[in-house]
Amino acid sequence: MLKTHKIAIARIFDDLIKADRIVDTGEMECWKKFSGKYALDREVRIAARDMSFADALNEICNSGVKGLKEDLLGDCRAMTVSDGFCAHSEALIMMALIILFDSRSPFSGEVISIPRANFNVDMATALYIETDHDSATNDAIRRDYRNIFKEFQLAGFHFIYIPSIIEHYKKTNSVLIKNLLSFLAPDLSEAGIDNAYRSLMKMSTGVFCQDLLCNKCGITSLRKAMPSLLIKIGTSFVGDALFANYLHLDVDSDIADTVRLFIDRFTGMLSSDIFVVNTSEERDNQFHFHGFYKQLLDIFLVRRNIRSSIELNPYKDEIFFPEIDSKAIGLHRRERALYALLLCQGKEGINFNMPRTASEYDRFERRMKRVQERYGAIYEFFGGEKSMAPDLTSPAIRRPIFACLRRSLRSLQALYNPEDYNVIKDSDGSFSVHIGPEMVFVRQFSSPDPVPLLESELYRKWRAIQ
Repeated sequence: MLKTHKIAIARIFDDLIKADRIVDTGEMECWKKFSGKYALDREVRIAARDMSFADALNEICNSGVKGLKEDLLGDCRAMTVSDGFCAHSEALIMMALIILFDSRSPFSGEVISIPRANFNVDMATALYIETDHDSATNDAIRRDYRNIFKEFQLAGFHFIYIPSIIEHYKKTNSVLIKNLLSFLAPDLSEAGIDNAYRSLMKMSTGVFCQDLLCNKCGITSLRKAMPSLLIKIGTSFVGDALFANYLHLDVDSDIADTVRLFIDRFTGMLSSDIFVVNTSEERDNQFHFHGFYKQLLDIFLVRRNIRSSIELNPYKDEIFFPEIDSKAIGLHRRERALYALLLCQGKEGINFNMPRTASEYDRFERRMKRVQERYGAIYEFFGGEKSMAPDLTSPAIRRPIFACLRRSLRSLQALYNPEDYNVIKDSDGSFSVHIGPEMVFVRQFSSPDPVPLLESELYRKWRAIQ
């Protein structure tokens, strides 16, 4: 057995002993016994303080030491009942150990440890997550939502399903919710409140997982999460930082059966038939502001690491980023038209490099003529005269425009991956903006709401020039 394995074992015992916040003589006797069995000396115990619970479990799972997982699982069971009582918090950790260490376990999952300051919900919160919408699993949850919710609730868990929360918000008077958002984020403008409201009403589990958990909270391990339950099983210090530990349990269209079996196994370990049940639920015209509900709104309203759409408004002479309630400042019509041109060009971008051979020069000239004509059409769309559009084919004229545009966009640090929104010069020399057309909208008189770029008059003007 390697030293890293011993450190991992010490970390696991440490979390298990401290789970119920009570340390008794029975646990200390077991600790002394198992310290001798696994050779957990003082150096190992000190090193264990700097290893997270998730890393400790992964270390044991990947150890390759024959019988280690089974032996350790048995010793953890003994440790749990050494005081004659298995608490709710201890059973949570034991379920994670069983799922990872018992080859006969019917469940599949992993444990992740994240800084508590990044994301923190109440113990035993069971949050459904997914990166991409899975119709079969979501249909199953909607069909059996009440059964799943009550099954968890009667065992002391709180089941969270994002669509049900958003559905509650949608049924509530919009003025009331906007007043709530304004109260929680007084720095938002009226337009910012309207955009926040629209974004909240459109929130899905995938958006919550990607934009809030991954982008804002930095939990990148959930970037490609399959349908699963994120269940908080405890907290522990890693060095001087407090971490929250979560069981990431895989589910599918049989989620109701999985939950039922999980709860049966969980309650079967408990020494008491009495559980603390949270019966609090949101009512009409009422919003919870504690636990997950508070976390959801707090994270949602934080103005950082936001994946914002882009709104081109030729009537107000602005490029607006609704989700961060900000606009690009210091830009003239020439820069705004250039940005719109690059957004229309998409992945193709614009390459201003001169050809190396004379045979390619005619094609280069035709391409530059088309770029200039398209730029002129967009410049006119933004209120200028087409004939007065700056000549992008001239490096002396083009470079200051690019520099001004880049400088303005660089100041939008609240965006997630702000470089995606800026003008990038690719390896082949092409200038482009790495934002898909589905994220770009255009204001026009024919519609009260922003129109998707590909359906806009701006795009039709760009496309008409071949």
